[in-house]
Amino acid sequence: MAENRRRNRKKKEPGAGFRGPWGSLLSKKEKRDEFTPNSSFYTPEEGEEDGEENRLSLLLLWRHFNFWATLAILLFLLFTGMLALLVVRIWTPQDMRDIAGYADKGRAEDISVALGKSNGEELVFTEGEINRYLRDTCRMRQTGLFSIIAHAQGVAVRIHNGYAEIIIDRLLGANIHQTTAVHLSFTRETKHGRPVLHTDFRGGEPILGNMPRGGSIGSLAVPERHIRMLQPALETLLACYPDVSRAMEEHGYLPQFVDGGAGEESYVRLIPHSPQQ
Repeated sequence: MAENRRRNRKKKEPGAGFRGPWGSLLSKKEKRDEFTPNSSFYTPEEGEEDGEENRLSLLLLWRHFNFWATLAILLFLLFTGMLALLVVRIWTPQDMRDIAGYADKGRAEDISVALGKSNGEELVFTEGEINRYLRDTCRMRQTGLFSIIAHAQGVAVRIHNGYAEIIIDRLLGANIHQTTAVHLSFTRETKHGRPVLHTDFRGGEPILGNMPRGGSIGSLAVPERHIRMLQPALETLLACYPDVSRAMEEHGYLPQFVDGGAGEESYVRLIPHSPQQ
């Protein structure tokens, strides 16, 4: 019996029955169990336990936090949002109800006849007169891929100080409007005794402070260098009025655009060239 008790005592692990701090030093297993990052020799209060748990949760969250993956997701969401905003602005048409003469039923003056009878004198045409003339004489037709689903609704001129805005209105389906605008300004110089008219595709406030504004697609501003792709369409429109082009070139007219302001209609002055200039 005594020998059996000695054998059982030898099989017993040292310190297995002792839970004090010295016993924990003798057992690696108990050391792992007893001395966790939150363990101490005193019993923490309830609020302190909650604080320790919160700090541990934040520490674990930070360890699992992937900075580059989060940055990539944020950049993707930012790009997607900007792309969606651009699409919305492109398909938001201009409000053309404030353009004089575009939608009214007034009588149109024949501008080509007035130019032919001008004899090189200065002429003035209001915004309403120009748009009524375009309404009665301009027959636009959509070509290309868009001709399957769209057709031209009309063209209008909105006059600002120093430049004019030529707006092409298209109708997609039954009632979806899409507008494209080109800003035009003119300068004149004399070469070999003859006036030469230069056309610039710019006007209005610059984009982002220093980028020349050339027009807009819907309500989205477009830089000058990108709006030049619409130059063939403008040349086709100008070719529809050979008498107007001939009179402008013959007398060296320089268009000067003036915004009439509140209560007054905007207009364009055609200033002829004189030898003194």
